[in-house]
Amino acid sequence: MPSCEERIYSDDYFSALFDFWPLEEEIDNITERYCYMKISDILGALVIDKRLLTSLSYTDYTYRLLPKLYAPMQNVSFPLLKSGIIQVQQPPLSLTGRNVIIGIADSGIDYTLPAFRQEDGSSRILAIWDQTIPYENTSGVVGQSENADEADRMSRWNDDRVEKRGTLDVPFGTVYTRAEIDEALRSENPFLKVPSRDMTGHGSAMAGAAGGKVGEEIYGGAVDAEYVIVKCKQANRDLRQFYFIAQEAEAYSETDIMLAYRFMDSYCEPFRKPLVYCLGMGSSMGPHDGTSLFSEFLNNMALKRSRAIVVCGGNEGNQAGHFSGEGDQDVELRTGEGVDGFTLEIWGSVPEIFSIIILTPGGESTAVLSSIVSDSKRITFIFEQTVIYAEAELAEQSSGRTLMVLRFERPTPGIWRIKMRNAGTFHMWLPVKSFLGGEVFFLKPDPEITLTEPTYAREVISISVYEDATGAFWGESGRGYAVDGQIKPDFAAPGVDIPVPGRAPLALPGPNGAENMNDLGRFTVTGSSMSAAITAGAVAQFLEWAIVRENDLFIKGREIKSYLQRGAAKEAGVEYPDRRWGFGKLNLQRTFETLRV
Repeated sequence: MPSCEERIYSDDYFSALFDFWPLEEEIDNITERYCYMKISDILGALVIDKRLLTSLSYTDYTYRLLPKLYAPMQNVSFPLLKSGIIQVQQPPLSLTGRNVIIGIADSGIDYTLPAFRQEDGSSRILAIWDQTIPYENTSGVVGQSENADEADRMSRWNDDRVEKRGTLDVPFGTVYTRAEIDEALRSENPFLKVPSRDMTGHGSAMAGAAGGKVGEEIYGGAVDAEYVIVKCKQANRDLRQFYFIAQEAEAYSETDIMLAYRFMDSYCEPFRKPLVYCLGMGSSMGPHDGTSLFSEFLNNMALKRSRAIVVCGGNEGNQAGHFSGEGDQDVELRTGEGVDGFTLEIWGSVPEIFSIIILTPGGESTAVLSSIVSDSKRITFIFEQTVIYAEAELAEQSSGRTLMVLRFERPTPGIWRIKMRNAGTFHMWLPVKSFLGGEVFFLKPDPEITLTEPTYAREVISISVYEDATGAFWGESGRGYAVDGQIKPDFAAPGVDIPVPGRAPLALPGPNGAENMNDLGRFTVTGSSMSAAITAGAVAQFLEWAIVRENDLFIKGREIKSYLQRGAAKEAGVEYPDRRWGFGKLNLQRTFETLRV
């Protein structure tokens, strides 16, 4: 029988979420048959042999437990001054994120960049968990660290690297420590020793915007902070096919992202340092009210002392991917040529039971589909090659609201009409733009409530985007509020043409792993992920003031959010809170000014 790690990487197995923790007497049987990965005390993932599945559907797994997919929020001026970040780096505060850790789960990091090193050339990265590199492909022994705390931590692992991974409770992939990274940096070809790479540059850009520094050139606020990085593996083939996402699109399963955050938390615990998590990915899948499994998971993590979570608001504001309405309405949806398929989520209000009729561009129509249906319906047409799969939950487990999910396979180009009947207030969301394999949009979209999941989690710090050069709100940015009226975003931060360190073009390995290590540059990146990264750096500076300097030893993410909201800069003529701006623009200097007695 293949090992758990082999099953995780194989397309012959499927990972599903389960909100239970098995009894002690059940663990052996479960792990032998399925391979169980603990995410939290009440949440885990089962790796299941696909031969045991009748199908991949919401009918079998419920909407809540089928993993959603997340995309990086990036579109391929100097913002720190207006955000008050540079000012607090200077005396008298001199806050640089020292003894604070920034955790990023994304596409990885280019650990060779000078922006992520100390003045002596050693790495600022405490660890990289690369989910894409199977453990058996690694070699070498963990080195020693001059840092006493870190040396004590790593001493447990030097005898046996398997024990090292078991201690961390890492179910797959490979962990590289700072000692290993430093050893690689001293070698001629670092990637031969630590082969973890950031092939897209997105994770590296985020780390740079949070705390990068090269000489006197500052990219982020937390220039003395340390990093814990997780390179997430791409979603498997089955989930991509289920959601009609192209194999070449960047897509990450929320299961792997949650495991990444669990790793960061456990790894950093012995260091006794504050930790700020930064998420630069998002999804349109979900209830948009803060009740999703991922939101609940983040809420629990954010309630820990000396922890804060910053989440980007996405780039879906102008993508025409959201429709809202009330009562009987005809909703028009445009699909272009060459679209293989897409999903559409319809969320109703309690206690209404709505029904729909779908009209094709060619004039055919479906029978009446009710949201009370509990099984999957496959709908075909006479003159259209399109196949529609309809699944519904009368009371979706997370939100309690009515949900119908439509999966369009080979949709006919043209105008589709969805006739909503007997509906109260309802919302429709298409996938994020990068998941759509072509032109799919609502003809009369609603740009509100377009923040991506899990931005709506109550305890996280949620960020929208503005353009530093003009001071204007960036049109692509997601905006609030939540479906239940919860105020989101919390505030806006710069996210347009943000300078970051990196390599261009992306350096690819040559013979024997050698590559041009001197091809360094300064680039600009746009997207809500950059706004989140800049904010994460500012939060690290605040945590240094609160925890490291012992001004507030018991502070939590909720309080940090409140302080930053209070200090946010406000524009004349805008009534706050606002669906776009939240409580204003991030201004760390002003936040500290509000703390004056």
